[in-house]
Amino acid sequence: MLAKPLALVLCCASAIAAPLPAADQPQLVQLVQPYAQQLRAEGITRVTSLGARDMVWLETQRGPVYVRYPAGAPDVAFILEIGPTSVHASAATFDRQRDEKMLAALMPEALKVTAGNNRLEWLRANPWH
Repeated sequence: MLAKPLALVLCCASAIAAPLPAADQPQLVQLVQPYAQQLRAEGITRVTSLGARDMVWLETQRGPVYVRYPAGAPDVAFILEIGPTSVHASAATFDRQRDEKMLAALMPEALKVTAGNNRLEWLRANPWH
């Protein structure tokens, strides 16, 4: 009896899930390098963008954070994995000018919002301060 509703839910979920970029992009890694230390300092471990139509998902050491895709920035879907000593990037395509413009618009906001979230989480964990 439960199998039919479960199959329907799984079918619908897979139908609306957007495909994630898959090709390794070492050139995108080079563009991210100026931001890498700040991303690590704020505890950001992964950045996932499905493009301009969606929120950008930041996985952090203190939980997920979402930021709006920057208005006017080129539409780019990508994933950045930020490790302790390395960065890995994947995207369907790479265009230096487009991707530089998008990162220049996205990264300052992502860092600002994550820093604010980190402060809020610290206050929640330390209510006596």
